Amino acid sequence: MKVFVESSDVLPLVDVEIALPVGSLRDPAGREGLAQLTGQLMRFGPRGLSRERFEERLAHLGARLSVEVSMRTTRIRATVLRRNLEPLLALLARMVWEPALRGRDFAKLKRQAQASLVARLDDDQTLGAICFREALFGTHPYSRPLSGHPESIARIGVDQVEDFYSRHVGHGAFFVGIAGDVIDAEARAMIASVFPAAGHRTSRSAEVPPTRARPGRHVVIVDKPERAQTQLFIGTLGARTRDRDLFPLIVSNTAFGGTFSSPLMQQVRAVRGWSYGAYSRLLHSTQRDAWYMWSAPAAEYSAECAALQLELLERWVERGITRAELGFAQRYLINSHCFDRDTPAKRLEAKLDIELLGIPRSYIEKHDELVAGVDRQRANDSTRARISTRDLIIVVVATANDVVASFEALPGVQSVEILPFDEV
Repeated sequence: MKVFVESSDVLPLVDVEIALPVGSLRDPAGREGLAQLTGQLMRFGPRGLSRERFEERLAHLGARLSVEVSMRTTRIRATVLRRNLEPLLALLARMVWEPALRGRDFAKLKRQAQASLVARLDDDQTLGAICFREALFGTHPYSRPLSGHPESIARIGVDQVEDFYSRHVGHGAFFVGIAGDVIDAEARAMIASVFPAAGHRTSRSAEVPPTRARPGRHVVIVDKPERAQTQLFIGTLGARTRDRDLFPLIVSNTAFGGTFSSPLMQQVRAVRGWSYGAYSRLLHSTQRDAWYMWSAPAAEYSAECAALQLELLERWVERGITRAELGFAQRYLINSHCFDRDTPAKRLEAKLDIELLGIPRSYIEKHDELVAGVDRQRANDSTRARISTRDLIIVVVATANDVVASFEALPGVQSVEILPFDEV
């Protein structure tokens, strides 16, 4: 067990985070969604307390509580009045290491999860994002949707949740962070009094194979009836967290599509009015994660918008960014970075990210220097080295009959697949 404390007496509140290096990458094939169901079921409280009584205890302490499961982590977060910190820590320790995991609670949770998957069909942007990752990563674990599929959720029972908990949570390493109105020594003493010893615990991360891009340009049309507006995703592989090109690529991508004044936004929205928004995002993880562009053009302009974005992408990779764009992106990243550390909870989060996600400490402590140290040549070389204009996945959520011919005609497209929206 590692403990992190970020003290601040500005408000009589304390944020608590229990973080575990366990996420959806641990989901067995065919049971996607298991990690998220496990975290949500833990949230229902410890043995000896009904769900209702657990909520009453939290309310009595003036606390709010959430559990967030991501691809690589499970994070239990709570905020409480300073005077109630110690009883909250005791309650959280019971919740995490003595979870009830009741069958009747799981049955309700499973119905909610299945209903959420059905409701997801109404969210075109979410459908497009899920389909994009599945098309980009194929059978790689990075393609797994956090919430699973209807078929995978159907295969999960409370026995699988109990086994997942026992294997990956109950005997795994964990981190405890406290931020707010408490001094370091006092916080550590409270934690030591309620949390279990960690002598037998290990923190082996899930092993993830390298990601590989599918050669060529491939279109997937998520076919949904009567779409006047479409959702458009175009992308390829991006960067790894420990990539020497990461910060130059962050700066370059910010200049290309990361701000309201970037060329991508200006050309799609301001000049042509095809989409209310257009941006590019660079993700990074243990292996190369995704880089992608997003826009939401009207159906009649969807293929033209895709063609424009492909043209802008090629120009960015071939010509790079200008000195003026470089300077603007650096100032934007440095000036906005203060919002990532303006509260003790955010500073605590950064410390936990270093431990949980393998982020080098220098990325946090020397962020501004790393951004400012990127020169134009390095930014452009990194873009050409990492962003492919040949190996691209193009996903559009649209009425297939309205757009298929125009997307088939996009430059360099090798295949077009039509996928019914209710099969995503």
